[in-house]
Amino acid sequence: MSRGENYDNEVLVRIASRYEDASDVFCDARQRRNLLLINLRLLSNYLESGGVDSLDASLQNVRRSAKQLLACSPSESIAWLALYWVEIRAAGFGPTAVSYLTQSYHLGPHEIWVQLFRAPLALRAYGFLPEDLKRQTRADFDDIIGARLFPTAVLMYQAASQATQTVLLEGMCDDPIEVRLVFRRFAESRGLRIAHACFAEPGNPARL
Repeated sequence: MSRGENYDNEVLVRIASRYEDASDVFCDARQRRNLLLINLRLLSNYLESGGVDSLDASLQNVRRSAKQLLACSPSESIAWLALYWVEIRAAGFGPTAVSYLTQSYHLGPHEIWVQLFRAPLALRAYGFLPEDLKRQTRADFDDIIGARLFPTAVLMYQAASQATQTVLLEGMCDDPIEVRLVFRRFAESRGLRIAHACFAEPGNPARL
């Protein structure tokens, strides 16, 4: 872990500790949500840096802060999503993970800030999801495209399996051609080749 990352994590841990103290006293959904988001950031940092020594404790912190938030505000989609992430890291994909992800979609189907967390996680498991969750995962991606967050959408597309990538491209065929071409150009800027008829330049054949 780089020196800067250590410093960032140390600061986040101190901030989380202050939120933890406050959230134990009052049922303040905003404070408990902030604590969860800090713990999610720490977990992401440890995963990205390979900080295995801190990973187990970080997973437990996310689980605890998610449950604290739900005890105060049971309709928090981000908290159910956090439990899904912890579950697949700790126990793998299974019925419990599906139930958490289902709740996240049920309670926050079109919250774009939640979708930006949720879509990458759901897309990684797309082939294992029941059909209803597949549909909702595609809707997350569609909303992110609709918000014109093309660099983020391309990163999600790049991380998906080849089969899932094909599904995502098919789902964009009804988008305006300008949207599809902008997506293709962002993808190509990352070295990705979009070989699909729906993404061809107008008047030119698809580059298969």
